[in-house]
Amino acid sequence: CIAMVGASGVDNIPPHLRNSEGVYVLDNEPRNKEVVKQIEKYIDEKYNVVIWPSDIKQKDINEMIMSGKTERDIKDIIACNTFSGLLAKTKLSQWKKV
Repeated sequence: CIAMVGASGVDNIPPHLRNSEGVYVLDNEPRNKEVVKQIEKYIDEKYNVVIWPSDIKQKDINEMIMSGKTERDIKDIIACNTFSGLLAKTKLSQWKKV
């Protein structure tokens, strides 16, 4: 799993990790144009991305931990909400309208 801080982008990730089977996890900020733009870029570049479900209100993984979610909870949320390709585009279009 590759956790991103904000929408800083793939350029800040070491080259040897960029082509891995990792998952890009950006902040849960559907109204943030930079976050949405970065997720769209990752989808277009065929990366796996997390599209947060609507029941997650916390902005990021740190806030999830502080709200009482366990490591297992967070891993399960990420695993169940990792998408790529056309399905990722569909999920993103729903998420960014929330």
